[in-house]
Amino acid sequence: MATPHAAIAASSAARSPSVQWIACTVLALPVLLVVLLIVLLGGGLAADAAVGAPVTVRPGAVPAAYHPLILRAARTCPGITAPLLAAQIEAESGWNPDAHSPVGAQGLAQFMPGTWTSEGLDGDGDALRDPFNPADAIASQASFMCTLLVAVSDDDQLTGDPLNLALAAYNAGLGTVRRFGGIPPYPETQGYVRRIRGLTAAYADAAGSALNAGPPGSWTSPMTGLVSSDFGPRGGRLHAGVDLVAPIGTPIYAASNGTVLAAGPASGFGRWVKLAHAGGVTTVYGHLDSWTVTVGQAVQVGQLIAYSGNTGRSTGPHLHFETRVQGDAVDPVALYAAHGTVLR
Repeated sequence: MATPHAAIAASSAARSPSVQWIACTVLALPVLLVVLLIVLLGGGLAADAAVGAPVTVRPGAVPAAYHPLILRAARTCPGITAPLLAAQIEAESGWNPDAHSPVGAQGLAQFMPGTWTSEGLDGDGDALRDPFNPADAIASQASFMCTLLVAVSDDDQLTGDPLNLALAAYNAGLGTVRRFGGIPPYPETQGYVRRIRGLTAAYADAAGSALNAGPPGSWTSPMTGLVSSDFGPRGGRLHAGVDLVAPIGTPIYAASNGTVLAAGPASGFGRWVKLAHAGGVTTVYGHLDSWTVTVGQAVQVGQLIAYSGNTGRSTGPHLHFETRVQGDAVDPVALYAAHGTVLR
């Protein structure tokens, strides 16, 4: 309990303008923090909503009954895209919802009963978890692949592309992948990974994916995003391209007609795609989340080739885009201008 003198002092202090300002500020801080959190979380939710854009599956490639299920499942996490899920189902069951394997795997996504017990989901809200129900199987497939992708990405004892490792874990088990420190030396598992990566490109909606791509031989912007860093000196060295900022999973398109020279892990870039074009021009797309093309594949201007990410030496989700002439880096803005196009 306060003494009378203390009460009088407190009353006088309360009438002081400076004390009143401090009190108001203290009371307002929680409100400001809540508003800030809402803004930040809202931005994060908006970024997540861009992942797994539903237009990434080639029209007619997926059986009509399963198409909406694939699109919904592709929003489960970054990196697990609709074309990848479709390719995996083809490899697992050939789109047969009643498939049984000789070793006991079941349904479209070929879950073993033990794995289904821990990983199976109720995908259609009917309070049942049935591996032979396509809605349950596809939702569970995407969720399990996301779990595996996180597990292999966080394990610094593993070597190799995380998506390939996740696919290998789906086929042979996460424990087996960890025991070998990467994709196990099993022909079945290695063939499984190669087949799915090839099928992913076949399922992707490649033709005319980019808006205003232009006729063959023209040039178009590789991605819709804000330019955060231009070509030129940066930190005492040459920044050999431009950086375009966008949420993880944003589609990336071929800048012009060309041939795929590289697609996969690359030092510094994390994951990249490199294309060769006419006139000795090459383009580089770095820090990717995943890609949809294979080495040697011909691509057209505006064709979907990858999804943006935050891999390699990256300070945040973006695309690092380079243009090179006879192997020498040139300013992409200048190269586009030389071709009568603006790099947006």
